[in-house]
Amino acid sequence: MFGARATLALALACTLLPTVPRTAAAAALPPPLDYRAYDGWNAIRTPVLSDDGTHLAYALTPEDGDPTLVVRDLRSGAERREPRGNAPAFTADGRFVVFTHVAAKKDVDAAKKAKKPEAQQPKNGIGILDLQSAAGATIVDDVKIVAVPKDAGTTIAYRAEPSPSPSPSAAPAASASPAASPRPGASPAPSPSASASPAPKADKTKDPSAPVTIRDLATAKSVTAPNATDIAVSDDGRFIAYATETKDGRGDGLHVYDVARAATTDVLTGAGRYRKPAFARDGSSLAFLSDAASFAGDVPHDALYVVDLRATPLAARKAVDLGTPGLADGTAPSADRAPEFSRDGARVFLGTAAAPTPRPSGTPEPMKVDLWTWHDDVLQSQQKHDAEQERKRTYLAVYDVAAQRFAQLGSPALRDVEVNRNPAVALGKDYRAYRRSRSWTADDRADLYAVALADGGRRLLARGAQEGSLSPGGRYALLWEERSRHWAAIRTADGKRTMLATRAPIAFWNVDDDHPAPPPPYGTGGWIAGDRGVLLYDQYDIWLANPETGAATNLTRGAGRAARTVYSAVQPDREADAYALDTPLLLAQIDTRTYASGYARLPAGGGVPQSLFRADEIVQGTRTVFNDSLHRYTQPPLAARRADRYVFSRESFRRSRDLWATDASFAAPVQVTDANPQQKNYRWGTERLISYRACDGAPMRAILIVPDGLQKNRAAPLLTYFYETFTGTFHTYSTPAPGTSPNFARYVSRGYVMLLPDVKYVAGHPGRSALHCIMPAVDAAIATGYVDPKRLAIAGHSWAAYQINYLITQTHRFRAVEAGAAVDDMIGAYGGIRLESGNVRESQYERGQSRIGAPPWERPDLYLENSGLFGIRSVTTPYLTIHNELDGAVPQFEGIEYITAMRRLGKEAYLFSFDGEDHNLRGREAQKYWTVHLDEWFDYWLMGAPRPAWMDGVDYLHRGERNVHPLFGEPD
Repeated sequence: MFGARATLALALACTLLPTVPRTAAAAALPPPLDYRAYDGWNAIRTPVLSDDGTHLAYALTPEDGDPTLVVRDLRSGAERREPRGNAPAFTADGRFVVFTHVAAKKDVDAAKKAKKPEAQQPKNGIGILDLQSAAGATIVDDVKIVAVPKDAGTTIAYRAEPSPSPSPSAAPAASASPAASPRPGASPAPSPSASASPAPKADKTKDPSAPVTIRDLATAKSVTAPNATDIAVSDDGRFIAYATETKDGRGDGLHVYDVARAATTDVLTGAGRYRKPAFARDGSSLAFLSDAASFAGDVPHDALYVVDLRATPLAARKAVDLGTPGLADGTAPSADRAPEFSRDGARVFLGTAAAPTPRPSGTPEPMKVDLWTWHDDVLQSQQKHDAEQERKRTYLAVYDVAAQRFAQLGSPALRDVEVNRNPAVALGKDYRAYRRSRSWTADDRADLYAVALADGGRRLLARGAQEGSLSPGGRYALLWEERSRHWAAIRTADGKRTMLATRAPIAFWNVDDDHPAPPPPYGTGGWIAGDRGVLLYDQYDIWLANPETGAATNLTRGAGRAARTVYSAVQPDREADAYALDTPLLLAQIDTRTYASGYARLPAGGGVPQSLFRADEIVQGTRTVFNDSLHRYTQPPLAARRADRYVFSRESFRRSRDLWATDASFAAPVQVTDANPQQKNYRWGTERLISYRACDGAPMRAILIVPDGLQKNRAAPLLTYFYETFTGTFHTYSTPAPGTSPNFARYVSRGYVMLLPDVKYVAGHPGRSALHCIMPAVDAAIATGYVDPKRLAIAGHSWAAYQINYLITQTHRFRAVEAGAAVDDMIGAYGGIRLESGNVRESQYERGQSRIGAPPWERPDLYLENSGLFGIRSVTTPYLTIHNELDGAVPQFEGIEYITAMRRLGKEAYLFSFDGEDHNLRGREAQKYWTVHLDEWFDYWLMGAPRPAWMDGVDYLHRGERNVHPLFGEPD
């Protein structure tokens, strides 16, 4: 280990290549951000375009407060605003906007403060805005669910919130004992003894019901029916289905309202429960689940019913029930998975599970004890975490409507089955052989099977496959071969395997991946219509591979690699599942040198992409993923279904994320939102990239954010924040808000320079890797002339916090640090359980983020070397951490272990722990409280602010009494 002098010598030995342009000082600067601005900072949520492309609707949502619905006419620029509006939906003709009218936040907060039960808290409603009328929106209070037709019609349906539950004395009598949770393959329950009372009846509790309203928005006519539990509207707007349930069973049933005839048909009635109605996409059929046929018995179970909506009169036909050919004995359709029609309406996909059975009343309560064994495929902790999901697990099945034929597709062995629009085959995944090793490999390997939709027959396609997926036409399974590092296509008809693009002179795996594990692929971009080809990504370009021959063509002609620009395919058509190669293809582009991004167009059949729009910003659909996730992704722009209109977002550090409208040329986009005009009233900053070299000579980059008006007089404090690679976040807007980590906008506004460096790791030495990348980055920032080398600080959370714990054992250059939720002892943490998932941390240390590369019994030296705890005697830096009670990612004892060691050694350290909070703070009150104290910490050490009183300690009897609300402009 080495101290300040050794670290400085090491840093100065690294070559620095600053690339910072000069910044002119501003004559007069706006004031810095204060906490009073935070709550009112807005974000644009749930944007939607009308099908005709004339209107845009979205929720303008403040950090803390009620949203405002904004509907903008994209032709005239006129706007309509409705308070407390959220989640808008247009009717197909674009005339009406139906939205959620959220309960006032102040009323919800007051109810929660008064500890009112959820049923008595304020409820949301809906709003209906007629764009052809100057009148404001019609508000309907206390609405639980609403359904709006997708393709045609202006008739909607909404169901009211159920009335608050009656008092326990008025509730129906509960059964003597609940039904046992169904579990496929479970042993039969023991027979009750002769003296035991008879087996109790199963629970027949019904869902809360409330009136349903069917409303024609064009005519304002409506009809209402009582006791509804669920509703559905057909996409074509011709039918509305609703289920009703009553305590005495006399009003139970499933009903279909014919919009054109304004008439209702009771397609099935009788005491029981009616659930999950679903329409075929073309409106030809309706499916739902009901236990009406068995409700009178001791143990009701669901059956699948289908209604032919073209028949006269309408009637429900039982399609799948106990005893249906192909359905395993003791299993039945399950209400834990909603029925869903195939795209063409020919098939209904449903979930099946063991039919419920009563538990004998003499059965004792289970002992609360876990048994861990060496041969458990899944750890007990993970089983506990997943218990509720497993209780509700179903296995995919399919019903052919015309042939009236059922086929079971999934099973306990084939738990995951992927289906798409193709009518012949599904892709099944069997994980059993790899479940145990996932604890230390984190692999998602599976044996792949082609599963016939006609009869559920299976054909093995591959063992131990990674990244398995089904082509849209069902002819191929696509998988990544880890050993050969190539993609492969397997024909589902006969299992023929074809390796793809093997002659391409480039890598399809991530060449920059630094984990001690096989590198992942860059990913795929989708299929060509008819399964005629699949798009594969290398680091920059897009390749088209033939799944039959394996031959591949560089569609972008190497233009991406030549310009170091990443191209990705974009599909604006929400209904499409494949690309047409004979038409131009929309691409997202991002220049990895500057992170400028935008859209490009690929000529039909391939060629050099033509840039359509490009800006030094993050443009929607072009953002690269950073840190652990190594695939690039694309988020398509909003596209009008029946017009040449696109809407996409743009943001940078200086520009709040706003929306822009354009046509398919992307030639002249027009800004159509202005989420935060108040930003101009505050001091901001400018980001830029700096280049330098790590201590091993590797070229590196970092983001430097400089406050407006700052002079190169080496007077500003530097706050470094990092994780793994951060330059992929260049141009990201920093919303002023409280949170778990320092808010970049706040610190820059108040005169700090922010440094966001990348770290490249050497397997086995993550701590040293961080030291050798971060300290040269700090020196590169100092070399720009802005930074005072005596006022340096660093902050980070989770994995970054671990690295900080290591860094301060090796250097004394930082005046203060904050390291939230840090691992301090890799040996102790190695076998710990992540409460958020129930998984053991072995794979994270051996092959994942921690990058040790071996278990501790093979390389204990590496675990000792990289643990901050074992170098803690050399720490001289004042230390602050937050490590919360319910942290599900890093055990809280890691933070406690570190601060108690610092305490014993007489070193300055502080730990904040919030009750009921997880790895990151979720409650806004906790966020505000912590943010104030975090900011005071750095302002004291770097800005000369007064020493905060809390640094003298707070005894338990007065914990949390400090009131930070006045700082945020809230009443005491």
